[in-house]
Amino acid sequence: MDQEVARLRRSLKTPRAAAIAGIIFSLLLITSEVLVWLSIPSDPSASPLEVVRHAKTVSISLNLVPFAGIAFLWFMAVVRDHLGELGDRFFVTVFLGSGCCTWQ
Repeated sequence: MDQEVARLRRSLKTPRAAAIAGIIFSLLLITSEVLVWLSIPSDPSASPLEVVRHAKTVSISLNLVPFAGIAFLWFMAVVRDHLGELGDRFFVTVFLGSGCCTWQ
């Protein structure tokens, strides 16, 4: 009985963890991309000094990317763990590997 309750609690926590990781990933990646998009001048003939003026914003944006990557890997690992009980481990491992290759 206790084992069933523990398994049920674990199965309920897994989707929640995946959802949190996915949301964190998307927020960090969107924030990073928007910061870069706002920092680059829309006029291609603009002075390179325009980009240099926004160097701090671009730096912050690029520093957010590794954290987005960690959240993405966390999301993929939670999904793999959840699918591992239902499916073939090989398929789930290929799924995880393709997600990591897509991120890079």
